[in-house]
Amino acid sequence: MLTLRTAVMLPFTMVLLLTVGVIAIAQHNSYERMLAEVSNKLLSSYTKNISNDLNLFLGDPFKTNKTLADSIQRHRLYQPPTLTVLEGYLFDAISSLYISQKQINTIAFASEEKFFVGYRKEKNQQYSLLLKDQRTANDLYIFDGNSYHHPTSHKIKNYNPVERPWYRPFAQKRQAGWSDVYTNMDENQTLTISAAYPVMQNNRLIGVTVTDINLSHINKFLANEARSTTGTTYILDDKGLLIATSVNQKVVSNTFRRLPPSESASSVVAASGQYIQDRQLNTLSHSTVFSFSHNNTRYFSRITPYQDEYNLNWSIVVTTAETDLLGQLPQQQMMGLIAALILGGGGLLIGLSVLGRITRPITDIAEASKKLTESNWDIPVREGISLKETQQLVSSIKSMSHRLQQSFTSLRKHVLFDNLTGLLSQQGLVDSTSKLRSGTDAGLVLIGLKSFRNINDSLGHINGDQLLVQIATRFEQVMSNHIQLSRLSRDEFALFSQQSFTTEQIEQLAKRALEIFHRPFVIDGIDVMLRARAGIVNGALPESGINGWLRNASLALSEAKQHEHPLHCHYQPSMMTTSIEQTRLTADLKRAIDNHEFEVYYQPIIDLHHNKACGAEALVRWHSPTRGLVPPNNFIPLAEDSGMIIEIGHQILHQACMQTYDQIQKGHWPTDFLLHVNLSVCQLLQTGFLAQLETVLAETKLPAKNLTLEVTESRLVTQPLLTTQILKEIQSLGIHIAIDDFGTGYSSLAYLNQLPFNSLKIDRSFINQMMVTENYSAIVTAVISIAHNFQADTVAEGVETAEQATKLKQLGCRYAQGFYYAQPKPMSEWSTETVNKSGKTHQLAEYQA
Repeated sequence: MLTLRTAVMLPFTMVLLLTVGVIAIAQHNSYERMLAEVSNKLLSSYTKNISNDLNLFLGDPFKTNKTLADSIQRHRLYQPPTLTVLEGYLFDAISSLYISQKQINTIAFASEEKFFVGYRKEKNQQYSLLLKDQRTANDLYIFDGNSYHHPTSHKIKNYNPVERPWYRPFAQKRQAGWSDVYTNMDENQTLTISAAYPVMQNNRLIGVTVTDINLSHINKFLANEARSTTGTTYILDDKGLLIATSVNQKVVSNTFRRLPPSESASSVVAASGQYIQDRQLNTLSHSTVFSFSHNNTRYFSRITPYQDEYNLNWSIVVTTAETDLLGQLPQQQMMGLIAALILGGGGLLIGLSVLGRITRPITDIAEASKKLTESNWDIPVREGISLKETQQLVSSIKSMSHRLQQSFTSLRKHVLFDNLTGLLSQQGLVDSTSKLRSGTDAGLVLIGLKSFRNINDSLGHINGDQLLVQIATRFEQVMSNHIQLSRLSRDEFALFSQQSFTTEQIEQLAKRALEIFHRPFVIDGIDVMLRARAGIVNGALPESGINGWLRNASLALSEAKQHEHPLHCHYQPSMMTTSIEQTRLTADLKRAIDNHEFEVYYQPIIDLHHNKACGAEALVRWHSPTRGLVPPNNFIPLAEDSGMIIEIGHQILHQACMQTYDQIQKGHWPTDFLLHVNLSVCQLLQTGFLAQLETVLAETKLPAKNLTLEVTESRLVTQPLLTTQILKEIQSLGIHIAIDDFGTGYSSLAYLNQLPFNSLKIDRSFINQMMVTENYSAIVTAVISIAHNFQADTVAEGVETAEQATKLKQLGCRYAQGFYYAQPKPMSEWSTETVNKSGKTHQLAEYQA
C-alpha cells in the first residue's frame, strides 16, 4: 500500500523527472542531429577539397609525361644504341621545364630494346643520371651527378626495364595510366607510383615514358592538406592498403610489406581502418559517413571513392574528432544538462520538502491512528504548513480520540465487570490474575446452578436477572475480602483466592458458598429455591494460568451435577481424559450420522395372556468402524446434550417403520403388530416434528395404528403444557403413546390425568425388587391399577425370570419384555416363527443370549 506522502510526492517527482528527461532527450536528439549534419557537411567539404587538390597533384605529372612522350615521338629523340640526345632532353625537362612540379621524383624513358635513360631528384637538390645503353654494357648505372662522366653510385646488372610494373602493362595495352605501387630497384628502394605513357613511332611502340612520384610526397601532400583541417586523412588503394596518411606514418613494414590501415602506428587511423575493414566500406561505390569511439572520444569519418580517367581507383578517408567538429559545444551542452539537472534536483528537493510539510500532519495522524489500537490516545502532530483542511482534520481526529478513549474505558469496564451483578466478568478475572506467576498457591471454586433455565423460563428473564443479583449479593455478604468473586456465564459464579488451601479448607469454602442456597430467594413475592453444585481446583497455579483452572473447574462442576451427593467435586486428571474422549466421541457420532452407522435392534413385547410376541421395541445400536459396537448408554446422553439425538431418532424411526412394514407385508408379522420407538423430548419439541412424523409414515407406508412412541415421564414435566398439546396431536394421527419408566420421576397423578397416553411402562427397577419385598410388589400393583383406571395397558420392562412373568400375569399386567424372552437382535437375526406362533414360555427362551 502506498503512503500518503508517497502518493502525493511520487506523481510530482515523476512529472518533474519526466520533464527534465524529455528536455534532456530532446536536447540530446537535437545535438545528435546537428552533429550528424555538421559532420556530414564538414567531412564532405574536406573530402572535396582533398579530391580537387589530389587531381592537380597527380594530374600535372601525368600531363608532363604526355608532353615528354609527344616530344620524343615528334622530334625522334630516341636514337639507339646510345641515348645521348634523349639524355639531354630529359635533363632539361626535370631541371628547368618542370622544376616547379615538386612531386615528380624521376623522369625516364625505356625502350623496347631494353634501353633506359632518366633523371632522379636527390635530397641535395641535385640530379642523378640513370642510364642503360651501349655505353653501360647493358647494365643500369646510377651516376652521382647529371652526366655519364660522373662516378657511379650504384649499378644494377642485367637490368630489364621492360619487365618493370610501370612498363609491361601499358606497353601491351598501348594505353597511358598509373602503375600499381611498387618498390624501386635502386639503392633507395622507395615505394613509388608511376605515370606511364606509351611512345609510338610509325604505329610502332618504341618505348614508354615514365614519371615517378614517391609515396612520401603524397604523405607530404596530405600533411599539407591536413593543416587546413582538424582531422586525419589517409588514402587506400583498391586492395584496402595504405597509400599515404596525413600523420606522416610509414605505410610499409620493416620488411617492405604494405600495411592496411588497421596496422597503422596512428591509433585513430588504425581504429577507423578496422571499422572500414570489418564492414568492407572501401568496396562501396559511394561515399559513406560513419562514427566510432576511440579512447573515450567519438570520431566521425567519411570514406569517398577517388577515381580518374587513367584507372586510378583509390579511397579517401577523412576522420575528425567530435570536439574538433563542434569545438566547445559538447562541453557547453554537458554543462547545460548538468545545470538543468541541478536545477531540477533543487526544485525536486524544494517541492518534496513543501509537500512533506503539507502532508506531515496527515501522516502523523495516520501513525497515531495505529496507536489507537494499542490504547495510546495521545496524538502528537508535528508542525507543518498550516492549511485549513489539515487543521480541521487534526482537530476532528483529536476529538475522535478523546471520545474513543471514553468509549474504550467504558467498554473495558463492561468487559471486565458483569453489567448485571457488578462482579468481575470472566475476562476481568483473567486480567486480575494475569500477573500471577505459575506455581503460585491459590484456590478456585466454580458454582453452577441446576435447572436455572427452567426457573428462568418460569419467572421470566427480568425476574431471573433479579435472582442473579440476589445471588451475587449473598456471595458478597458471606465471602471475605480476599475472595475474588466473578460471574462467568448466565448460571455460573467463580470464587478465587490467592492463598494456600488444604483440601478441607477449600471444601469449607465451597460449602460456605453453597449454603446461600439453603434459604429461598424472594422474587416478586414468590419464594424460589435453587440447587447448586461446586467444582473445586486448588494447589499451584499452572503455566496456563487461570484459564486452565477454569476449564478444570468446569469439568469438576459437570461431574458434580451428575450426582445428588456430594454437592461439590474436586478436579481429577481423569476428568480431562473423559472430556477429550467425549469430544472425540462427539466427532465420531457426527460422522456416524452422516454415514448411517446406526442399526435398529428389536426386543419382542410378549402378550402375557396369550403367551406370544405381539410387538417389539426398536432399540438403537451403533456399529462404529473404529470403536466396534458402542453401547447406547455410552452415546445416547451425549447425543441428547449435543442435540444430535434428533437426527439419530429420525433415522431409527424411519428405519424401524420401514422394516416393520416390510415384515407385515411379507406375512412374517401380524397386521396388528405394535412397533415401540423411543422418542426424545428434544425430538418432540423440535419445530415441525408432526409434519416430519407424517412424512415418515407416508414414506414407509406403515399404518399409524402399528406405531407406539415411548416418552420418558420425568422429562415431560420440563414444558408440561407444550408437551401435552403435542402428544394430543400425535395421538390424533392414530399413533399410540407410551409413558416410559413410569414411577421413577415425578409420578404426579394430577399431571398424569392431563397426559394423553395408551400405555404405561413399568420401570425395570420395580420389577427387579418385586419378588424381594412387598413394597415394590405393591408399587407394581398400584401402577397396574392406575393404568386400568385410565383404560391403558401396562408393559413390564426387564423381566428376567419365569417367576417374575407369572407374578406380573397374576397382578393383571398385560405385556412384558426382557431377557427372559429375548435379548435385542437385529432384523436379520429375528425369529419369525416365535412371532407368528403362540406357545409356552419356554418356547421363547431362544431369544436369550
